[in-house]
Amino acid sequence: MQVDTVLLDLDNTLLNRRAAFLVFAERFIDKFIQLSNETERKSIINYLVEADRDGYRKKKELYEEIRSSLRFKEPMPTIEQLLEYWFSEFHQCSVLMDGAIEVLDYLKAKGIKLGLITNGAIRSQRSKIDQVNIRSYFDTIVISDEVGIKKPDKLIFEITLEKLKSNPQNTIFVGDQPINDIAGAEAAGIRGVWLSGFSEWIIPDREPTYTIQNLQQLIQLVEELAS
Repeated sequence: MQVDTVLLDLDNTLLNRRAAFLVFAERFIDKFIQLSNETERKSIINYLVEADRDGYRKKKELYEEIRSSLRFKEPMPTIEQLLEYWFSEFHQCSVLMDGAIEVLDYLKAKGIKLGLITNGAIRSQRSKIDQVNIRSYFDTIVISDEVGIKKPDKLIFEITLEKLKSNPQNTIFVGDQPINDIAGAEAAGIRGVWLSGFSEWIIPDREPTYTIQNLQQLIQLVEELAS
């Protein structure tokens, strides 16, 4: 298989969102939460992680729950203030996945076209991309809120291929979500590469065609596919 295009997911693929959220949770507690003692901190962090659902939850709903569940410092922040803190602070907590720059450098040196497809809000996703200085690697970046289509809808993958003038037969997509990333890409005729370790494989009637345990293994996979 000739690979001339690689498409990548952002959160928990190029960025370690779980690690970033732990950093954010610490800052959030320090700014807003009234702790009885420091031993309470860990249980609150665990609660925040569970409530966040790895980002797959509407932020207003999340902060309405948090506001009614935790003891806040006075004056009590409004939902709008909590949302503004999220949008101004979370991107600053962004953590690149181990090996991300090594992999991007390798793919660019091979002359492979690179695309980024991510679900999420324009403001937050752009801010995270720029925080870790990876925008220049990509020939196109497609954010769901910009195009009005979310993964796993195959149309968002087809739009990206059209922007790159690439064929699905020569393209792979790398992501952590079995449905949004792998099933969505394969519905568009793109071969999916599942980055395991962040989401369970939840498609019962089939196994992933390609699996990598860490991002660096993408280099070996591209080499194998090319040969």
